[in-house]
Amino acid sequence: MAGGTAVTVLTALMTLSCIAGHWIQTHPKCFFSYPSPLPNADCSHLNLSAVPQTLPSNLYQLDLSYNDIVTITDVSFVRYRKIQILLLPRNTLNRIDGKSFELLRDLRVLYMSYNNISRLPDALFHKNVRLSLLDLSHNRLTEIPNNALGSIRELTLKNNIISLFDRNLLKDTPKLLTLYLRANHLTTISADTFMPETLVRLDISRNPLTCDCSLAWFRNWFQTTNVNISPDNETLCSQTSFKQLVNVPLQEFHPDDFCGIDVQLILGLILGSIMVTCMGLLIYRKRWWLNYKIFLLKLFVLGYKQQEEDRQADDYEYQLNIMCHDDDDDWVHSVLRPAFEERMPHLQRVAYGDEALRVSMYYIDAIYHIVENSYKTVLLLSNHCTDDAWFITKVRVALEHVNETGLDKVILVFLEDIPSERLPYLVRLFLSRDRPNLLWTEDCDGQDLFWAHFEKCMRSNLQINHALPI
Repeated sequence: MAGGTAVTVLTALMTLSCIAGHWIQTHPKCFFSYPSPLPNADCSHLNLSAVPQTLPSNLYQLDLSYNDIVTITDVSFVRYRKIQILLLPRNTLNRIDGKSFELLRDLRVLYMSYNNISRLPDALFHKNVRLSLLDLSHNRLTEIPNNALGSIRELTLKNNIISLFDRNLLKDTPKLLTLYLRANHLTTISADTFMPETLVRLDISRNPLTCDCSLAWFRNWFQTTNVNISPDNETLCSQTSFKQLVNVPLQEFHPDDFCGIDVQLILGLILGSIMVTCMGLLIYRKRWWLNYKIFLLKLFVLGYKQQEEDRQADDYEYQLNIMCHDDDDDWVHSVLRPAFEERMPHLQRVAYGDEALRVSMYYIDAIYHIVENSYKTVLLLSNHCTDDAWFITKVRVALEHVNETGLDKVILVFLEDIPSERLPYLVRLFLSRDRPNLLWTEDCDGQDLFWAHFEKCMRSNLQINHALPI
């Protein structure tokens, strides 16, 4: 009886020792312990090249450090969905598939330091809503992973090659307490970067920070918050900083001493405004000359491909017919006729006003006759003619002839500005169809442009695509 009792006691003690956490070897390579209802597996230093798939499926903690694992696939942890602590440091990881950790909904701690990771897939930790500690230090990351780390409290990215701090990186991490960015390639942090109110420690030491006015906001920010920027003696301004701040701790950078009113910028803006104003005035003064040159350039580049009338100006009885109000006869004889003789001497048969009408015909018939037998008809518009019934009749006859022939044979010439409400209906109708119209000016450059347009209109009678509804 005494011997049986001893065996029973010994067996009970061995069972209790296992439950208390003593290590026992239950797998050919990995070791397990049972400090809780879920076992811990230690598979470190075994030269493993992949995640073993023969371990218990209810693992609480899995240690795979110091192995030769290169790739984590979408099925690497399918068997171990209850893992809360996963250790993967000191491997040779360089590729992680996008859904590698998707099924680990209880994952709280993940170590992947001292690997060869250069990039993490987008939304890699999107499903790991309980993840609170992530260590990616001593890798080859070039940018900070933005992976919807909603519950993360500690993010370690030391000793990577990160050069850009995404301004929206921390927007979805409202519980972040600690951020380690030591020994990266950060030179600045943009002024609109979001910083969580929960943040208490930020390590950006041994980064080539450029202490200039673009970093002034950051210096003022941590000075007015409870965030601990440490270590102070290693958070230094780089060689690209203001000369007086090179190798000086960031804490000693006082933006007010360097970033006051930028006198050079203000002077530059003033000088720029003066130059723009002067250029505007010069362009306005030379507007007719510029319009003329642009017009010539347009002629050179685009040319003319519209259908033209077969007949030429010499085939008509009159090369040009000038219709005007009686009060404008003086301008016609003192300005227009000399200009034709000087600029367009080839026009030998020009009908000036009513003096060319046939006296043997009724007045209205004579108007029809001269319009039909003229290569072009010019209607001179001024404030004198807007209420004159006979001049409006001449306009109607000229426009009816345009409809009958289907040719653009009428040129409107404004001798002065006429208020739109005073323009006759037929004139407004003519202008609405983008028909040729010119404005006389006393400006010399403007007159050069006027005659250039006039000579263009005289080159041919172009066919029109629609009739005027008169």
